[in-house]
Amino acid sequence: MIQKKAGKKCAGLLLGAAGLLAAGYLALCAAVDGRHMLPGTKVDGIDLGGMTYEEAVGALRAEEAICRQEAILTISFEGKEYQVDAGNGLEFDHEGTAAEALKLTKENFFLRGAFFLRGCVSGFDCRSFSKVDSDRLYDAVCASGILQEDGTIQTSYKEENGKLVFSVGTPGDAVDEAGLMEALLNAIEAGTYETVLPAPVCPGVVEPVDLPGIYEEIHTDPVNAALDPEAGYQVLPSVTGVDFDLEQAEKMLGAAQEGSTVVIDLIYTEPEITAQDMEERMFRDRLASFTTRVSSNENYIHNVRLAAEKCDGIILLPGEEFSFNRTVGEQTAETGFLKASATKGTQVIQAYGGGICQVSSALFMAALYSGLDIPERWCHTFVTSYLDPGLDAAVAWGVLDFRIENNRDYPVRLEVRYKDRNLNAVIWGTKTEDTFVEVETKVQEETEELLKVRTCRKTWSSDGNHVFIEQITDSEYIRPGFRVD
Repeated sequence: MIQKKAGKKCAGLLLGAAGLLAAGYLALCAAVDGRHMLPGTKVDGIDLGGMTYEEAVGALRAEEAICRQEAILTISFEGKEYQVDAGNGLEFDHEGTAAEALKLTKENFFLRGAFFLRGCVSGFDCRSFSKVDSDRLYDAVCASGILQEDGTIQTSYKEENGKLVFSVGTPGDAVDEAGLMEALLNAIEAGTYETVLPAPVCPGVVEPVDLPGIYEEIHTDPVNAALDPEAGYQVLPSVTGVDFDLEQAEKMLGAAQEGSTVVIDLIYTEPEITAQDMEERMFRDRLASFTTRVSSNENYIHNVRLAAEKCDGIILLPGEEFSFNRTVGEQTAETGFLKASATKGTQVIQAYGGGICQVSSALFMAALYSGLDIPERWCHTFVTSYLDPGLDAAVAWGVLDFRIENNRDYPVRLEVRYKDRNLNAVIWGTKTEDTFVEVETKVQEETEELLKVRTCRKTWSSDGNHVFIEQITDSEYIRPGFRVD
């Protein structure tokens, strides 16, 4: 009987204890209110236990800068390590992370106590919700320098001793960009920043040589020494021409083995005129000169002198053109010209600048005998008193111009001066061949009312056996018996 009573007593105690435990557990389940994190709840090592949702979001934001600083991945490639700072590419969802960490407190009522006890013992490790901006991550990869590493040696070349020396490239391992990006994204997702990642590799490619581009870079036409009008006509140095056989070079490189050397001869062409030639020979020779007598009044002489001064010293580079009107300018009282005899149509009038045609005519004659090109020349209405028919050059501002073009390899200089009623025009330059010039005028038609004349230039070889004849211009005058200044 005593044993039965003792057994009943023990059973009652056990039932009481179980009841107390059950009541305690139910109280514990009730204590998990769904608004506070379970104890031991950590997100990427950040302890959020006991925090509300809002507090957890704030704590995660406060630690964001540290998370970015720690998001450094190490990549190895061919024995070297490269650091990729991925922090700037991370985009965090703190709200979603906090909501997920709080989810266990809202499970089935009878499981909440168990989750609470587990949190107290071992805790809960959660991952933050984040995503990666691929463009920013790629920028970080580029900044690490790993993409510049490539075991492939590209073909290169250099100029050496008058030759192009090509070192033909050899392929090697290169970083596989796509594979590397995938590996980095996986590591970021797993949070394994401490692990050194071997860089994925792919076979390198030796790029084909852009020979046409190299040709454009190397090829240079020879350029004669010249004068720089922007720097007081200082001598500009000549340029030696450089060339190579592009077709032959393409064949040689196409047949070359990896790692071999290909040598291509450069072709150099010296210019016809060097800086020394220019300095020693420019303006050395009097190509031609012409003098005409000025026999009119003081106003006329004043205009001749003024126009001559404006033309004196003009330098024409090879291919450059002289314009009388552009050089002398408009003739007005404001520009310093006086009224003197001039022709307007069939009338002789007094006009500002009267007489300047004698200057253009003297230059015309000098240009004829020097062999320069004459793109524009006009005759007067009447035959002039100072030159025979076909040898004058009329000008009129905005209407008639007289132009000379330098067709020589060297520059020429005009010297136009008035002194003691003599107007002298000289063209200085450089004789490159021994020739001489004759100017010939032929009457094509002549009556009391009209005279037609053709002006030709004959350029003879030094031995007098060859002649080049040019028809320079045709002239037509009215009333040829009447002459004017």
